Amino acid sequence: MTKQSAHHDEAHHRDVATSMRNALTLGGSLVLTLGIGFGVRIALRRYLGPAVIGPVNFADAFTSTAFVFLGLGVDLYVRKIVPVTLEGANEFLGTIFAIRAVMATAVFVLMGVVLTVMGQPPEVRLLVWAYGAAQLCMTFNSTLVALLQSARTIDGLSALNVAAKLMWAAGFVATMVFHLPLVGIPLSVFLAEFMKLVVGYGLARKHVKLKLTIDWSKVAPVLRSSFPFYVNAVAVVIVNRFDVNVLKVASDDKEIGLYSAAAELAQMTFVLVPMLTGVVMPLFARMQTRGQAEYHEILRRTLELILVVAFPPSLAIAVGADIWVHLVLGEAYAASAWALSILGPTFLLTYVAVVLGIALNLGGKEWTVTLTSLTSMVINPILVLTLVELSHGWGAGGAGAACAMAAVGTEVVVLVVMVYRLGRVIIDARLLKMLIKTTLACVVVMTVDRLLLQGFGAARILIDALIYVGLVLGSGAVSLRESLSLVKTMRAQRGRAAVVPPID
Repeated sequence: MTKQSAHHDEAHHRDVATSMRNALTLGGSLVLTLGIGFGVRIALRRYLGPAVIGPVNFADAFTSTAFVFLGLGVDLYVRKIVPVTLEGANEFLGTIFAIRAVMATAVFVLMGVVLTVMGQPPEVRLLVWAYGAAQLCMTFNSTLVALLQSARTIDGLSALNVAAKLMWAAGFVATMVFHLPLVGIPLSVFLAEFMKLVVGYGLARKHVKLKLTIDWSKVAPVLRSSFPFYVNAVAVVIVNRFDVNVLKVASDDKEIGLYSAAAELAQMTFVLVPMLTGVVMPLFARMQTRGQAEYHEILRRTLELILVVAFPPSLAIAVGADIWVHLVLGEAYAASAWALSILGPTFLLTYVAVVLGIALNLGGKEWTVTLTSLTSMVINPILVLTLVELSHGWGAGGAGAACAMAAVGTEVVVLVVMVYRLGRVIIDARLLKMLIKTTLACVVVMTVDRLLLQGFGAARILIDALIYVGLVLGSGAVSLRESLSLVKTMRAQRGRAAVVPPID
């Protein structure tokens, strides 16, 4: 081995070790902050009840939808350019930040106009202004985090994430304990994000030598390159938040509180999406270099593994929604179990969509992912508006159930489009057999649960699990040996490729 090749190998190992260490560090802080956030939000929901928390959920959804336009798709561009040249970000970030400041002014004015047209009271407006200030800070923070992670200089970033979440949680707890006005909730978010912005900017100046200068000649190419990411991000947020905004007009605050609670419980299952991306993308990229046949085989086996892992939680959410709502949220949210049971399959659908999206991006079909998001931005509003209108008379939780149906329907459309664009190479007889057998097992479990096990209380979840395991193993739908073999392959590939750190 020559000195040059030895030096190259040593540098490669250092890169891998740094990426792995950063992934573990940021992953740990991600799990901790998510745990804190979930616990505090659940406590707040139980304390305030669905009718009181409804306006807070609306203000959050309303401002999230409005401020998503400030992102400009730049964060993903930063992750692309910074690993190549640290100084590259200095050429355009100052101008991007200036554009965002102007856009933020326009967004606040437009939000005021919309709130006036909607006839929202002063207390709701106050919630919106506070959440808007927090969203503005989040937009800048997201870019700074992308900058630091791309440069692999995360010193202080994990601690900052935890400190900000603790500050946020302290504000929530103080609002509950001291019976403060509801605006204390978004103000807690704003103060935490503002602190994160100040410290994060300091970290960027220290580690990345960030200098914010205005140069209009540099920004146009950046915006052109970022446009597909921008469109996709806007579409995703609009689809995810449209339903709550519709409920504010078509229903009442209690329905918003009930549906938001169900959606929050369902979305907690998405915590592994960043980690999944970090494992699957390097694996697929390496397999592509070995030829299409081997790549397509690992793609199919990865989908099979995702289905093996995702079917049980989706089924558990669907059949045990009433139990989970009772244990986590309390009886005040009992009517949200209907929506939660419908949202159960989104766990399965979303994780499969993530894998297919990675395959499309690596296959040079980035615009397919963007166009799919745009399609969902059309389909979801139509479904929400239609189903919510039909839900009048369904009783408590009915409007939320309608929104849940729209969410699942949208995910199905997205998957159909992705599967069509990828073609038959992603499905073979083995995967199809596994999918059919596992789906039939789920149908059997749900039927037995509804017809025979309702009188067993929480114990029925254990009975359902035993029936499911017996059916999938007995029918040969799942092979534990083959699934474990693929997991070992993924772990081995992860050790040979730089891992993308999870995004906070």
